Amino acid sequence: MKRSRAEPASGVPVLTKVQEAFDTIPPVLTAAAPPLPDRAKRARALANVSRARIANTWLRLGSCAIVAAVATSVIGEMTPILWFAGLTPVLLFDRWMFQRLLKACVAGDPPRSMPRVILWTAAQGIYGNIIAAMLWFSPYVPGETLAIIYLFGGLANAAATLRSSITLSIAAAGSTVAFLLGLPLAEYLVNGARNPLDLMPLMGGLLLLAFGVNLWKSLLASDAAQLEAEAAVLRERQAAAAAAAAKSSVIQRMNDEMRTPMTALVGAAEHLRRAAQSPQARAHIATLVQASEVLRLVLSDLSDLDRLENGQLRIDAKPADPRELLRSVVSAFRAAAQDKQLELFVDVDPALPPHLVLDAGRVRQILFNLLANAIRYTTHGGVRVRMSAQPIDASRVRLTVVVADTGAGMSRSQLALIFGRERLSADGEGPGIGLSISLRLARLMGGKLVAKSELGEGSVFSFTLDAPVVAARATSAA
Repeated sequence: MKRSRAEPASGVPVLTKVQEAFDTIPPVLTAAAPPLPDRAKRARALANVSRARIANTWLRLGSCAIVAAVATSVIGEMTPILWFAGLTPVLLFDRWMFQRLLKACVAGDPPRSMPRVILWTAAQGIYGNIIAAMLWFSPYVPGETLAIIYLFGGLANAAATLRSSITLSIAAAGSTVAFLLGLPLAEYLVNGARNPLDLMPLMGGLLLLAFGVNLWKSLLASDAAQLEAEAAVLRERQAAAAAAAAKSSVIQRMNDEMRTPMTALVGAAEHLRRAAQSPQARAHIATLVQASEVLRLVLSDLSDLDRLENGQLRIDAKPADPRELLRSVVSAFRAAAQDKQLELFVDVDPALPPHLVLDAGRVRQILFNLLANAIRYTTHGGVRVRMSAQPIDASRVRLTVVVADTGAGMSRSQLALIFGRERLSADGEGPGIGLSISLRLARLMGGKLVAKSELGEGSVFSFTLDAPVVAARATSAA
């Protein structure tokens, strides 16, 4: 037995009609979202550059301080210390400048051109690489090795922090490449251009530079792949939002189109019931009214499911009579139970308070779905509904409604499927819309909905809810 969702006693495939309505959602809603405009791309790229440059300031200062200390011992002069003293305000000013650029990009107003920033980046690159010239022309051979290490560190830093902007990358790396290739050539010329071995560092620099270019291209490709992945996620979110909006529109349109004829149907049935002469005619008309109420419940469930998924459904708790609430739900199914020759028993705890603070409409909706399922999937025997209340403290009780039937029952796997995955299913393999709504409503009200069932032994659904008790004086005043 598949106990999934409440449908009218007449067997009208309401969810099939709903699925057909959902199938009318235009496929254009799942189309790819338009790409980001050039202004937004530029703002994002410059913001990434600015963040990396700002975060890298202290690392650059620390590494340059170490280089200055080592260069001082290699050269034997205080010139590197003076170089670092001038570099410190340069890097701090660089940090301030990129902070301003970041604010402009975050505000969505990136500069169209940055001649000052580009010139500044190139100028500070030239000043920063002066230490490499000091090391290269020092009287000790390790100076050349330290100079190359320093220059390649500068290239790596430029590739890591400025790669999102081609112009800034060229401005920063250009001076470093010029020093890397120019220092060996300058030494060769200073020495009279007689010893070709003086050009060996130049050949090594060209080889390492080729590897560096490949690494830079790999970083750019990685950034492009990341941007494409983020764009794909954005397109999926936009498509999902568009599909959700279309589904809400379909549900609203279906409600508007079906409620008007349904209201007319219920009104006509009421007129017929008052005019009917024979008990048999009144019974048939009562069945018609009951089927209309179930159909109305299904429409309400559809709207509520949409609002639950969008987080728009709110609980409106007010004083209500739980006995009258249960009586109205049971009376709607008496005709259906009689048609199937089922017994419908109702037990109410005498100690049940006369008024509780709860959302009567949502509680009625849960009980309506539970009772509709019980009668639908029971072919012999009967259905018993029991309402009771247990005191929690002086002002609150735990309201419990149990709906038990003598139907075919469900296996443990079916129960696990129903209460393990709250999803709308039109194929009967999961919880239907009525039970899915009931589960979510119970939790939204702070209550709980559980079930016990065995194959061949029927099913028992239990709904519990903690509710404040309305004082007798407040009730009489109302």
